Amino acid sequence: MTKQDLMDIIVKVAPGSPLREGVDYILDAGIGALIIIGYDDEVEMVRDGGFLIDCDYTPERIFELSKMDGAIILNDDCSKILYANVHVQPDNSYSTTESGTRHRTAERAAKHLKREVVAISERKKNVTLYKGNLKYRLKNFDELNIEVGQVLKTLESYRHVLNRSLDSLTILELDDLVTVLDVANTLQRFEMVRRISEEITRYLLELGTRGRLVNMQVSELIWDLDEEEESFLKDYIDNGTDTDSVRRYLHSLSDSELLEIENVVVALGYSKSSSVFDNKIAAKGYRVLEKISKLTKKDIEKIVNTYRDISEIQEVTDEDLSAIKISRFKIKALRAGINRLKFTIEMQR
Repeated sequence: MTKQDLMDIIVKVAPGSPLREGVDYILDAGIGALIIIGYDDEVEMVRDGGFLIDCDYTPERIFELSKMDGAIILNDDCSKILYANVHVQPDNSYSTTESGTRHRTAERAAKHLKREVVAISERKKNVTLYKGNLKYRLKNFDELNIEVGQVLKTLESYRHVLNRSLDSLTILELDDLVTVLDVANTLQRFEMVRRISEEITRYLLELGTRGRLVNMQVSELIWDLDEEEESFLKDYIDNGTDTDSVRRYLHSLSDSELLEIENVVVALGYSKSSSVFDNKIAAKGYRVLEKISKLTKKDIEKIVNTYRDISEIQEVTDEDLSAIKISRFKIKALRAGINRLKFTIEMQR
């Protein structure tokens, strides 16, 4: 099962969802339950006894039906209660690490049916989600708040480090002093921020409607991340290289592999050797030029395709830029924009 499978399950039982409301009723009453989501021929084969309900789902109905010992079967989108008080008999050849009868049955049923199964423990007062080989225990609100706060602080810290790295890189680009190591360090930080933001996304799904404020904070921290990374990659990878392939390679690295800067250097098309760290490398100019609001994407492509790098772009005359159909107004905006960018970064240091 993939991370997406986990997220799909969490969404169904997130605070604010009808199913979660029913689950909370069951938890508050101190009773347990086993809920299978979805129905097909495989489910019918493991179903023994019980009785047909076939009514619209409501939190109150599932709570009342959970007072009986058997499992409850819902349809795929949890809009209907199909069966109640069902005895579930999954294939015993499927292994389980659980101890309680309800949770052992839930884990085996999830593996057998490849469907989402929710087990609610009356003794421990917790909720465990299963699907295939995936198992995940939902955290309570207090636990989630603590963990989300920690991850959010980490995201804020890493985003600050990335911003400082980008500012330093901008000055180096304009002074034509960038090395492969400078670029690799920045790319590594992009990926770190992305991984932390993906981790916090899972917490936000689990918080459901209670996570709106945190969601706003996260959105503020990463709103420009994709565009910034795209222009950064276009600056430094070969024209024939797809930026998505670079991202896929970085995503494939484990956390420990990502910390080895040689692995990040490979993503830029260099050999996995520290000997290339000090090699000089020039930015094409996408990222800097995109910060000048008066320039359109067409203008930027025209400039980047005509001149070698951002250092050369700074040196060209107004006549040179006019020759490639850049208006005087935009040329003035380009000059002022680069000077303002330098000044702003130096003031922030």
